[in-house]
Amino acid sequence: MSTSLFQNAKKNPVSTILLLLFFGYVAYSIIDDIQTMRRATTDYDYCKALCDLVEFIGKTITWCVYFVVCYLIYIHKQYSRWILWLYYLVVVVFIIYYISAGNTLDYVFNHIGTEHLDRFPSMARSIYGAPLYFLGFSFIFMPKLIKDTIKLKKEQELTV
Repeated sequence: MSTSLFQNAKKNPVSTILLLLFFGYVAYSIIDDIQTMRRATTDYDYCKALCDLVEFIGKTITWCVYFVVCYLIYIHKQYSRWILWLYYLVVVVFIIYYISAGNTLDYVFNHIGTEHLDRFPSMARSIYGAPLYFLGFSFIFMPKLIKDTIKLKKEQELTV
């Protein structure tokens, strides 16, 4: 397994570098949000950093799932049942995100403090509104991805 990963990395150095840069950015952003939570001087600063962290993790996971779907369909050009399961995974990720966003907002509401309670609606809009881009993306591009998956499956069945 590790040798095939190393061989793939040697075959695609640009992709490997881009992937490492992406993971570096994700790690830096998560660490930065955690450090912001640790350095928070008010309840509002802590809660805002917590909301930012949950929002960023949700966006990152969703984009990663979409990237894997596009990679398998358009770059790898090989149909597998994993593609179908990834479509279901997108829905599960949205459900988990909204559950964790609700729990985060319950925590924030209980800890934000009365002097910053007027900023709570904007935090709720940002954390609940984050998946709207992905829902729009799914609504517009998911039918095309499914159609291309079916087309790829038929092409593979014809060649076999």
